[in-house]
Amino acid sequence: MSMTERAEGQTGSWRGFILILIALVVEGFDLQAANFAAPSILEAFDLTRVQIGPLLSASLVGVLFGAVVIGPLGDRYGRRMILIASCLSYGVLSLVAVFATSLMQLIILRFLIGIGLGAVMPNALALAGEFAPRKHLARAVGLVGIGVTFGGVVAGAVAARYLPTHGWQSIFVAGGILPIIICVLLWFGLPESPALKRETLAKPGTSGLRAILSPAYRPRTLAIWGIFTMLLMVVYLLGGWIPMLIKDQGYSDRTAALVATAYHAGGVIGGITASLLLSERYWRILALFAAGAALSLAALSAASWGIVPLTALIVLAGALVTGTQNCINGSTGASYPAEMRASGLGWGLGLGRVGSIIGPLAGSVALMMGLGAPRHFFILPVLPLAIVCLLGLWLARHTGQTTGEKMP
Repeated sequence: MSMTERAEGQTGSWRGFILILIALVVEGFDLQAANFAAPSILEAFDLTRVQIGPLLSASLVGVLFGAVVIGPLGDRYGRRMILIASCLSYGVLSLVAVFATSLMQLIILRFLIGIGLGAVMPNALALAGEFAPRKHLARAVGLVGIGVTFGGVVAGAVAARYLPTHGWQSIFVAGGILPIIICVLLWFGLPESPALKRETLAKPGTSGLRAILSPAYRPRTLAIWGIFTMLLMVVYLLGGWIPMLIKDQGYSDRTAALVATAYHAGGVIGGITASLLLSERYWRILALFAAGAALSLAALSAASWGIVPLTALIVLAGALVTGTQNCINGSTGASYPAEMRASGLGWGLGLGRVGSIIGPLAGSVALMMGLGAPRHFFILPVLPLAIVCLLGLWLARHTGQTTGEKMP
C-alpha cells in the first residue's frame, strides 16, 4: 500500500468515525424525545401520569426488538447500509408522529421508532471498531458511544427552546429532520465497512445468536449479557429517581434539578475518561469503574450529607456509572471478531433493555416495601454493580484480554 493510499484510508476512517459519532448524537436525541415531550403531550391529550407510562416505555421495547432482530443483520449485509436504512426509517416515522391524534397512535409510532433506534447502535459501534486500529478497538467503540449521552443534552436544549412556543410536535419535527440529514451525510460520506471491502462479512451460520452462543463464545456471551442487564438496571434506576430522592431529603425543586444535572454532567466526564483509559485490559478497567461506582453509592447511603458533599458524591457516582456503561460498549466490541461483532453488541444492548425496564420498577417496589430514609435508596444499586465487577474480572481472566480477531 502506497503512502497516498494509506493517508486516504486514514482520512476516510476519521471521517467515518466522526459521522458515526454524529449519528449516535442524533439517536440520543430521539431516544429522549418522548421524555421531554411528555408534559406537553399530557396537556394536549388531557392524560394522567399513569396513562403516559406506556408511551415512555414503547420506544424501549422497540429498541429491544431492533437491537436483537435488525442489529445483527449488519454482520451479514454490511453495517453501513443497515445504519443508513435505520436512520431513515426512524426519521420518517418521527415526522409521521407529528400528525398523531391519539395516545395509541403515538405509542405505536414510538414502538416502531424504537426498532430503528435499536438497530443503529450495535452497527454504529461495530463499524467504529472497524475503523480503529486493532489495539485501540475497545477505546474507539467506548468513546463513540458517548454520542448518545450528548444527544440527550441536545434534546433538553431543543425542548427548553421550542416546547413552550411550538408544543410537543416541535420535538418530533426535530427528531425527524435530524436523522434524515445524517442519513444523507452517511450516504455520501461514510466509507464502506472494511470487512465488506475485505469480503469477510459473516457467511450464514457464522453470525447471529447461534454464533455468539457457540461453545467457544457461550461463556463470555452469557457473562456480557449479565453485565448489560445489571448495568442498565442501575443506569435507569438512578436516572429516574435521583431528582425525587434529592427533593425527599428536604431540598427544593430547583436544587434537585441542579443536582440531577450534575449527575449527568459527571456521566459525560466519566464516559469520556473511561473510554480513553480502555486498552487491551478493557475488562479490568470495567471492573475498576464498577467497583468505584458501588463504593460511591454506598457512601451516599451511609450518612445524611450536606449539599456540597452530597453533590460531589453524586457527580462521582454519575462519572463512574456512566464510565462503566461506556466500558461495556467498548469491551463487548473488542470481545468478538468482526464477522459477529454487531450480533454480540446487538444482543447485549437488546437484553440490557430488560434491565432498563426493571430498574425504575425496582425503585417503586423498594418504596412500597417501606425503605427507610431517602438516602438508603442508594444502597439498591450496590449489589448489581458488585455483580458487574465480578463478571468483569471473570471475563478479564477467561478472554485473555485480547481483541476479538485474536480470540477463538
